[in-house]
Amino acid sequence: MRGPVVVVGMHRSGTSLVSRILDDCGVMMGRDLQDDHESLFFIALNEWIYENAGASWERPIALFELTNQPTVMSAIEEYVRKRLSSRSSRAYSGRVMKKGIFDMDGTWGWKDPRNGPTLPLWRAIWPDMKIIHVIRHGVDVAASLKTRNSKHWEGDVSRFKKWLPTYSWRSSKSPIMRGQRSSTLEGGLSFWSEQIEMETDILSSIEDKHVVRYEELLSSPREVISGILEYLTIDVTEEQLLAIEAGINPSRAFAFRNDPELVEFAGNNSKTLEKHGY
Repeated sequence: MRGPVVVVGMHRSGTSLVSRILDDCGVMMGRDLQDDHESLFFIALNEWIYENAGASWERPIALFELTNQPTVMSAIEEYVRKRLSSRSSRAYSGRVMKKGIFDMDGTWGWKDPRNGPTLPLWRAIWPDMKIIHVIRHGVDVAASLKTRNSKHWEGDVSRFKKWLPTYSWRSSKSPIMRGQRSSTLEGGLSFWSEQIEMETDILSSIEDKHVVRYEELLSSPREVISGILEYLTIDVTEEQLLAIEAGINPSRAFAFRNDPELVEFAGNNSKTLEKHGY
């Protein structure tokens, strides 16, 4: 079995676009995809790993504590391997196989923003995996997170009002489902910087990886896509490349530059941005 193609990258960084491009180029990214091109099967596994580390989607730093404990990592890996080889893996593959995911053939993979912090576990299972690391400007990421989170807050407030009359200290969980860290630009940028640092630290000792800057993908799609295909040793037709290029919107690169408030925010946080190549 060929190792998977794993898309690594911060939330709102263009990993969905890269995943769709891979799919269009013949990489099987899952039969159970959400609108953001994430496999529900692998999301569930990553969320389980996060939960056991005491981490949440926007506070991933606790994963370091888990990955630095060999005994715990061994137990986590054992469970994940069982899930990967179980019949439940057909949700991803679309078919029942004797060894589950371990019987996958061809070029396949998955995308999930949690892949970076959980990568040490996945590499323990597939040392020969291919890694595509997607990076986007932190202000655009923070602005996108803030916009997305603000849409969810109305639902959270509505649930909270319904929850209060039936509240029980022992049995009730808070109805506030979404993270609050990314509800501000400052919080979103801090989250971006934290996860990028985690990803960079984990990837620093790995030679077999390919980095994609979101802005370069939008401004020079042919060149960047060709680099991805060369890294994965995949051939596509000219017609396929033209169709992929036609679906890319170059105006999304450095979108913050069209907003004076975001431009000022970027200037005030230049040191954080420069630390990660911006």
